[in-house]
Formats: sequence, C-alpha cells, structure tokens
Amino acid sequence: MTNKKRKKPNRKSGKKASSFSLIINWFLRLIVFGLVIFILFFGAVHSGVFGPMPSNQDLENLINSQASEVYSQDGKLIGRYYLENRSEVKIDSISIDIIHALVATEDSRFYDHHGVDHQGMLRVLIKSIILGQNAGGGSTISQQLVKNVFGREDHGWLTMPAVKAREAAIANKLNEVYTKDEILELYLNTVSFGEDTYGIKTACERFFSVSPAEIKTEQAAVLIGMLKAPHSYNPRLNPERSKTRRNIVLGQMEKEGFLSPDSASFLKELPLELNYNRNISEASSAQHLTQHLKLRLGKWLNENQNEEGQAFNLETDGLKIYTTIDSRMQQYAQEAVVAHLDHLQKAFDTDLKQQGKWSAEIDATLQSGFLVSNPHNGNVLAWVGGRDFKTSQYDHILSERQVGSVFKPIVYAKALEDGYVPCDFIPNRQIEYTQYDGWTPQNSDGDYSGSYSILGGLTHSINTISVQLLMESGIEDVIEYAESLGAKSDLPEVPSIALGVANMSIQEISKIYTPFANEGWQHSQVIITRIEDTNGQVIFSNELDASERVVSEKVSRQITNMMQSVANQGTARRLRSWYGIQGPIAAKTGTTQNHADGWFVGYTPDWLGVIWVGADNPGLHFSSIKDGQGANMALPIWSKFYQKVKADLELSKQMQSSFPFSNDLDCELFQEDNFLQKTFRKKLKKNKDTGLEESEEEEEPKKKKRFWDIFKKKK
Repeated sequence: MTNKKRKKPNRKSGKKASSFSLIINWFLRLIVFGLVIFILFFGAVHSGVFGPMPSNQDLENLINSQASEVYSQDGKLIGRYYLENRSEVKIDSISIDIIHALVATEDSRFYDHHGVDHQGMLRVLIKSIILGQNAGGGSTISQQLVKNVFGREDHGWLTMPAVKAREAAIANKLNEVYTKDEILELYLNTVSFGEDTYGIKTACERFFSVSPAEIKTEQAAVLIGMLKAPHSYNPRLNPERSKTRRNIVLGQMEKEGFLSPDSASFLKELPLELNYNRNISEASSAQHLTQHLKLRLGKWLNENQNEEGQAFNLETDGLKIYTTIDSRMQQYAQEAVVAHLDHLQKAFDTDLKQQGKWSAEIDATLQSGFLVSNPHNGNVLAWVGGRDFKTSQYDHILSERQVGSVFKPIVYAKALEDGYVPCDFIPNRQIEYTQYDGWTPQNSDGDYSGSYSILGGLTHSINTISVQLLMESGIEDVIEYAESLGAKSDLPEVPSIALGVANMSIQEISKIYTPFANEGWQHSQVIITRIEDTNGQVIFSNELDASERVVSEKVSRQITNMMQSVANQGTARRLRSWYGIQGPIAAKTGTTQNHADGWFVGYTPDWLGVIWVGADNPGLHFSSIKDGQGANMALPIWSKFYQKVKADLELSKQMQSSFPFSNDLDCELFQEDNFLQKTFRKKLKKNKDTGLEESEEEEEPKKKKRFWDIFKKKK
C-alpha cells in the first residue's frame, strides 16, 4: 500500500483570511458604532442639547426685530431706532437681480432641495468630524437664515458639527412652513452688510441711495458679494476688492443662466460707483430730535401693547413715526448753525487766549440750539439741539440758560394789556430800588437822558424803560402773565427779571412767543402726527388741542409791529444792513450778563425761530459786548437760515409777503429833554450828591403817576 503524504496546512494563508475577517468585523462594528453615534448625535440635536429647537408654530410666528423709523412731513426718512439697523421689505419690492445674484452665489440648488444641500452637508461633516477641519461653507440660504435668526452657541470641538446639524434640522422645518419666496424674503431682511446695517433695504439705501426695487444689476452684485465678508468686501472701505468680488458674482450669474455672456462681460467692465448715504442714522441732522422723541415716547410705549400683548419696543417693533419736521428746513437750520459757529469759534478762541485762559478752557466749543415752528398750529419744523451730535449729545433746545432781553416783550405786552400804548413816552431815568438792596438798572450805553416811547424802548432794548414798566405792572403780575403765555421755569420775583435774569429753555421761549406771532392764540407744541405699526395700521394719532387766546389781538399786533421796528432800526437791524433781508420780520435780540449767552428770536408771517448760542460752561464767554451780543452770536444763524429757505424755490412759494394786518405805529422813538425836564434832572443829581436821591420806594403812587403823565404822548 502506497502511503501518501498529507499536505501541511497553509498557515500563512489562514492568517491572511483571519486578519481580513477581523478587519471586516471591526469595520462593520465601526459603522454600527458610527451610526449609533450619528443617531445619538442627531437625537441630541433634535432634543435641544445643542440649543433649543423651534416648533413649527414658533417658525410660523417668526418675527425679526426691525428698526422703527422717523419720517418728516415731506416723506423723508430722518432717523431710526434699532438694536439692529434693519427695515423690512416685501419680496415683490425686491429687484429680481438681487434674487438671481443671491441664488447663483450662495445656493445654486436652492429651488431643488428641501432646505439642506446634502452634497455640501456631507462634505462639511466629513471634513469636520473625520478630518477635524473647520470646513465651513456648505450652508444653504435656509441654513444661513437659521443662523441669522437663531444665532450660534459654542460647544467646544463639537461646535461646527453641532451648529451645522442644528441649522440643517431647522432649515428642513423652515421649508415645511414657508415657500421659497418667503424664505428669500426672510433671508434678505435679516442678513448683515456690515456697518451695523441689516437687511437689503437698509443696504441699498446706505451704499447706493436707492430702494431694493430700483437697484441696478451691477449694484446688486456688489451687495450680494459683501455677504461672504462684509468688511473685506465693503465697497467704501475696499473698492478694488469689492469690485473683484462683484465680478465673481456676475460670473456666477452667467454660469447659472441669469445673465448672458455679453451682459456679464459688459457689467464687469463698469467702474464701481457708490452713492453713499449715512444721513439716516448717526450722521442725521435730526439726531437730537430723535433722541428727544425717544424720551417723549417712553411713557406711551409702556402703556400700549403690540400684537403679542407686550409693551411696544421702539428698537424692535418696526414702528413708523410721522412728524411735523420739514426735512429741508431741518437741513438748512443745521447748516446755518454749523456755518456760523465755525466762523464764531475762531474769534472765541482768540478772545479766550487774550483773557489768559489755559489750553483746556480754550478748547471749549461754542454750542447752539435752534428751534423753528409754525406759530399758527404749533408744528415744529426744525429741531437742532447742537452743532454736532457726535461731539455733544446734550440737547440745547431743552437746556435752561439766562434769557436776557428776549424776556422784555413779555414785560411790554403786559404794560400794553394794562392800558399803555406804543407811543406813550417814559423818562429814561435811573432809579434805585431800595427795597431790593438798592439795585439800580443800567443801560448798556450809560446814557440816561431824554425819554423813550414804549416803541423806542423795545426797539433799542432800553433797560431803564423795561424795569419801570415791570414795576408799574407789578412783578408778581408780570410773572403770572409770563406763565399764562407758557413759562414753566421758576421766575425770580426781582426787578431784574425785566432784563432777563431768569433761566429758561429755547423750547419755553418759543412757546411764549407763539401768541405774539399768532394774533394772541396759543397752541400746544406738536412734533408727532401719527404712529403706524409694522402692518401700516395707525396706533396713535395726534388730535390737535383747541387753541387758547392768551393775548388780546390788539396787543399781539402791537408787539409784532414793535418787534418789526427792532428789525428795521433797532438792535436787530443787521438783518437789513448786513444780510440784506427785506421781507417782513419781527425780531428781538438777547444778551446776558458777561456776554455768556446770545439769543435771537425772529418770526415771519409763516414761521418762528428761536436761537441760543454760548459755551456749555457760562464762565467761558466773550470779553466785550461787541462780540458777545445776541446780534453777533445768534442773529447770523437766523439770517443764514432765512436766506437758505428763501433760496429754496418750493419753500419760498409758501412764504407770505406781509403780516395779515397793517403797521400803524407812527411816533418818535426818542425825545430829548426840554428845559423843565433838564432842570428836574439837575435837581435829582444834586439830591443824589447830597444823599437825597429819589428812590422807587419813597415815591408816592399819585406823585409818580403825575410825573409820568408829563412825558406821555399819545398819538
């Protein structure tokens, strides 16, 4: 029997098979483990471990915070309140070029997927989880919208996969709740374009001064190109880089069939041109006004509720606030303030140096407030609270400063109401008021001769005449009269109140002068006319208050005519001689102690303007009345404003040529002393030298009245 040898087993081959099976086994285990981890990971995402997951109802009620906007009466946007500078726009008001540029650049398969581009998502997951790279990208428009609305949280090394998975899950839900057009609308209203600018509407206005419906194709490409890196591709800051990015977007639009090759080539050759407009936000000339309105609206907002049953929020509820402001007059007022203060500042700095002030004081900036209103209905037309909101947020329309001679028309009006007439003459004499610590008024020119008619006393702002009229009417009665006109400040019960020692605001003076400019009728000041919610529904309407007569028609006309004399031949005559203004103007200048405050009040048949100029620190001021008088500090602003309004063809058409009544004042402003008066004055001087000076306290009322009757001259 032949013995056959048994073959030895191939141990090497068995080892190979065993190793291969082991690899397959571990690979399958790894897949199962990966699937388990994947399921657990997405389960954690859906359960809210990496951030809360909104329900479908939450998504249906998705509301973006949007800026509230302030509009002028002529329809111009003059201010915004916002947490994010955003204004919403409907999809049908957005140019198709914006839509095409967005889809071509950010999500070319936007209309084919259900919120997630799985090819892009798979790439991101592999790079993020397996390779440990920060892949980024791969996000669809829907996913980017989720990021814009819900934000992202930090989860360490799991941050990228966690946020991407969460955004993908919410994006799928979004596509169940919204149509593609609605998603595009939401996205374009939330996306950031840098410079604290959110939403396509705000971006179009900021960079090109157009609406989203009016934007050109190449402009749309610039804005969509910014989405990748708003600062890097900002066309204002980096024009060349922005142009390169714009052309990439145009190339994508050609690739996706939204542009023909010829059109794309033509548009790529165009220069990058901006029409940058920042005046609707922090550079707005109306920023002091918008801040004032914010404070003014506070109580109303807290007492009224939005659709969610919560108090209205000015920064998030997208309210539209319509005002009485005329955007052109607002601009002209701001320009007039800045132009004059820039000029006056040079003289002020020189003066302070000559006074020996140290450098920090010399750096003091002159400020101003300018309020323009319509006295016939109380509407505020322009509100300039300072020369520059960036350097000073303090609103000088609301600050109280010594008012000087702009208080005098109140004294004169009360005297006229008490029976005096403009052509009555008052002796220009110095009286010591012993019951007020011997206080004696002084005239700026140091002259106390002759007599002034009441018309002349106001025309030339004679201090002695003003104080005598005040004392005739009685201090308490004049204060009560001022309060009936609209004074709110505490008015000191002293004779010097006739010269304006009281501290009052521009807003207060404007209120007081309104009945003088409106034939005796007073109106409440109006700035806001109505407020609309984000749906265009009126939620507040300002019902005009009934006017109230506080000055007789006769006296209001007399004051207006007397103030026209101030403009024609008195302390405000620079209006005519320097600035060549020929229209009907009633005016009053005001200068305070040490020339710390310069005032000017002027009104035409159409509008009333009140101006204050000075340093925030009253201790810093001009050293002479030549520079520090109201005619030099404040009057020029009013004049420049008037000239700008007059040069505006549309506004000038609305200006009336005269006041609606005649000026029948026809008497001398001043009379020299006759022989009897001169003799009497010599006697007074002699008594003064011997310590027997006549005082107001020592005069008997009947004697005083007879003395005044000697000098009265009625027409």
